[in-house]
Amino acid sequence: MKTTIEALEKVEAVVTILVDNTIMELIPGSKMISRLSRPSSSFIAEHGFSALIETEGKRILVDTGATGIALDHNLRLVGLAVNDIDVVFLSHGHNDHTGGLHKVKGRIIAHPDSFFQRYLVPREGVSYELTSPDLDPEKHAAEFHKEPVKLSAGVVTTGEVPRIHEWEELNIFRIRKEGEMLSDRVLDDQGVVINTQKGLVIIAGCSHAGIINTIEQAIKVTGVDDIHCVIGGFHLIGPGESKIERTIDELKRLQVQKIVPIHCTGFEAIKRISMAMPDEFEYGTAGCRMAF
Repeated sequence: MKTTIEALEKVEAVVTILVDNTIMELIPGSKMISRLSRPSSSFIAEHGFSALIETEGKRILVDTGATGIALDHNLRLVGLAVNDIDVVFLSHGHNDHTGGLHKVKGRIIAHPDSFFQRYLVPREGVSYELTSPDLDPEKHAAEFHKEPVKLSAGVVTTGEVPRIHEWEELNIFRIRKEGEMLSDRVLDDQGVVINTQKGLVIIAGCSHAGIINTIEQAIKVTGVDDIHCVIGGFHLIGPGESKIERTIDELKRLQVQKIVPIHCTGFEAIKRISMAMPDEFEYGTAGCRMAF
């Protein structure tokens, strides 16, 4: 499997969090974050994730949120519609990231595992279905890749992420293949990497592969080890809370300059990251825009 992208250009980019679990208005932004949501034009939050990358005249949508309601509404608040999107990338096949597929059309890039039946089994006797909605062949031109894919100048997917740090994985997911229910390592979990003048900007959907594994794969794919910013869900909720301190230590080791933990990172992890890395931490929600 090809694991490197030759001579990835450095570009300027704007990243907008379109869908997240939370929304917060009337609080100050920062040198990095502008807050777009206002009482008269409020973004909608839902348990899901979607981000928009705008760079070099291209618009890349990372995930679609859980219902399509927040995606559609929040896109309109930034003056866009689904017709303005050049490509949709799905970070993995769980429905809080793919539930808005019916709202988008055109080119869609995903991993081959993204459309099997999927389940979260946090403890014995408890199961939640996470299966993605079906693709519509009349609307969607789907491509399935395990290897990194260049989405535009300066922007590439990580491809399938090697599980170098095994401590990052959680055995709480199941997948149905050929009629058999199997333990699911969520091998379709991938990130997106933007090569900017400030360093790499990495967007992770849920980090089921592990946020540290994802960062190290981004370094491997691009050949760049300067990590400017990591944005997304780190999945440090529930049983993931046991990984919080080690994750913080690794983020420090990797000298990540800015950290925007959202979605499934969880309140406890966000709190502890903000306390342990106050200069690096940025408070992100739906409606936050970052220019790199």
